[in-house]
Amino acid sequence: MSLSDRPSGAITADPPATTVRHLVTTIGSPVLQVLTAPQGLEQTVRGTVLHDPHDPLPGGVDQLLLMPGLQGDHPGAAELVREAARRGYCAMVLKVRGTDTGALVAESAANGLTLLAAADEVSWRHLDALLLSALGSQGVGGDPKAGSGDGLFILANAASAVIGGSVAIEDLDRRVMAYSSSPDHRIDALRREGILSRRVPEIDHNLERYRIVLGTDEVVRFPEALGALPRAAIAIRAGTQPLGTIWAIESTDGIHSDGEQALIDCARLATLHILRSRNANELELQKRESALLGALEGSWAAHETVFRLSIPSGADLGLIGFATTADATGSLALTAHLSHALSRYVIPFRPDASIATTSRAVYVLLPGGGSQAAKRIARDALTAIRGSSGGSFGDHVRAAVAPTETDPAALPAMRREIDDILRVTTAHTDAPPVAGLTDVHARLLLARVADELSHEPRLRHPAVAAMAAHDAEHGTDFVVSVLAWLDAAGNVAEAATRLGVHTNTLRYRLRRTAELFDISLDDPDDRLSLWLQLRLIRGQ
Repeated sequence: MSLSDRPSGAITADPPATTVRHLVTTIGSPVLQVLTAPQGLEQTVRGTVLHDPHDPLPGGVDQLLLMPGLQGDHPGAAELVREAARRGYCAMVLKVRGTDTGALVAESAANGLTLLAAADEVSWRHLDALLLSALGSQGVGGDPKAGSGDGLFILANAASAVIGGSVAIEDLDRRVMAYSSSPDHRIDALRREGILSRRVPEIDHNLERYRIVLGTDEVVRFPEALGALPRAAIAIRAGTQPLGTIWAIESTDGIHSDGEQALIDCARLATLHILRSRNANELELQKRESALLGALEGSWAAHETVFRLSIPSGADLGLIGFATTADATGSLALTAHLSHALSRYVIPFRPDASIATTSRAVYVLLPGGGSQAAKRIARDALTAIRGSSGGSFGDHVRAAVAPTETDPAALPAMRREIDDILRVTTAHTDAPPVAGLTDVHARLLLARVADELSHEPRLRHPAVAAMAAHDAEHGTDFVVSVLAWLDAAGNVAEAATRLGVHTNTLRYRLRRTAELFDISLDDPDDRLSLWLQLRLIRGQ
């Protein structure tokens, strides 16, 4: 039995109405744009319908029709517009994808149907989640004053009944939002402590499990380990954005296919409950995130960025980037968790801040305060993350701060500088946790040289590869010897001490290097070229 078919999980209340204008205004450009609105934007919206254009179109009074797969110039598109208008849909959404929509716009206008365009790069699942969130801010699915807690407990009990095991629903901070209450289902010490403290304990192997779950859309199974009973888990998502996790302790008979489907249904319905509990402030943060991503990519003119992000005139713009280190496993899931943690810390102190998350980094824009304020926020945020995560997560986070600018058009360049800094600090364990360009300039220069050599192999000094090959084949030490001598600025005694050899031994190796590999160690340009490339093959 599908969980969504169970009476306890059903949503039966007739949802209050909002309007197309509210959705368009809340979600905003470029995610959603109006192609035509022959009757204005005040039409009532009570829900969304995702429809395959090859299937029969169901009735949809006051529904927003999402059309994945529909091309604007498809021969059957005009008939779909006419049918949607006849069946009472308030608007239709499609993706333009570079096609000519002129005829379809004219058909929509003639039939009185609003036509909206979704951004090509936004997934349909994510768009639907945003629409549900915007509808939820008007109280869709129940009393707008009510929270999601009772509904989540109902979901946990419904899923538990199908699975035959105890179920817990958690947010991204691993706080237990709801749990099943059947006395017949077994629980272990980990679940008991989570219920009593309303938060899952910090255990290294447990944190690794969260990263695995948040890194996939599927149900994940974990065997019994370290006193914890076997579990199945799934992530709760709004499109690609993680909202939390659901964990089911397996019964002695395990979890079968209907139990896994119950977890999938529970995750989908939990998404609706969580999104419906979010308020207008969180929706505003979503709008700001979309605007900041566009500004960092150079999608807006300067005046448009100022308008979208409500930046005061002449404000010093501070940009901070946060990313997880290269040795952190499950970096995508960690980045999502990092974004959530930063939102909880930064926004209460700086409600004017905007936060945007990509697959590799989280960016925080601070309009006003200068570089010192940005560095202080970065340091305090890392301290707060370490404190809230017991150190296990926060130790994997690095922050980069760009010099402040007053021109919003400089944001793409500021983002590139932050990405360069994070590239270095996340790759080196001895790099400072909060860094500016001057802190990593030398390492970044070496990284850029490595990029150029990778793109243009003909620029590599042939002696470097020859020395490395000779050392590998004959067990010699030409690479480390020449590099040590270059690192010591030509001081043979100092280099020999570092290598633990006699000065005459090092002098002999340097002479043999010149003879075997046809290089001149007396030429300063050759020395510079060799030193850069030897540093790179030795891992900088």
